[in-house]
Amino acid sequence: MVRVSLAGSALAGFLGDGPDRRIKVFFPAAGQDRPAVPRPTSGGPLWPPGEPRPTIRTYTVRRFDAAAGELDVDFVLHPGHGPAAAWARDARPGWWVGVSEPGGRYTPDPTADFHVVIGDESALPAAATVLDALPAGVPVLTVLEVADAAEEQVLSRPVTWVYRGPHAAGAPLSEAVRSAAFPAGRGQVWLSGESSCVRNLRRYLLDERGLDRRAVHATAYWRAR
Repeated sequence: MVRVSLAGSALAGFLGDGPDRRIKVFFPAAGQDRPAVPRPTSGGPLWPPGEPRPTIRTYTVRRFDAAAGELDVDFVLHPGHGPAAAWARDARPGWWVGVSEPGGRYTPDPTADFHVVIGDESALPAAATVLDALPAGVPVLTVLEVADAAEEQVLSRPVTWVYRGPHAAGAPLSEAVRSAAFPAGRGQVWLSGESSCVRNLRRYLLDERGLDRRAVHATAYWRAR
């Protein structure tokens, strides 16, 4: 994982506070110092004429400091990385990317008796912001899968770390969630990570744990090949 801090006058008024705030990041095409960024219009985004289209990826706001004008984005580096991870690996002060206005649909339920946060390393930045936003004094069960102990991070709540090792992505996470003791009462779940793992765990949470469909916020971030 590598953390890149972005800054600039264009961040004035950026609405990056809150849990699981997602942004589109626009990366320069070959030969560009700055990426082409569309201008929003009533008919949809309008791209600059003659400019090559950038690579676009979705990431989570890890930290936004309005006073300092700083936006942190975490990138997972991995073998066979794509253009976004390659940019983050090589990024130097003065490099440019474009960033969209943030979006996101997750809001912690203040009436829930407990919260569950589930994910893998691709979900770590968002999971960290979710944990920061959960109400104090309410039980929280957090299960996160990473490659090994070296990938653990210090977060604001206790975490059950699950190591993937040689296993398929999501398999140790799924097993850990199925064997976990959930707190009593009516819960809310935030779940993100590998596509098939998220799909299977969502079905498990609804069918076997009896959670309300509206209380399970599940998002697939990537697909294993």
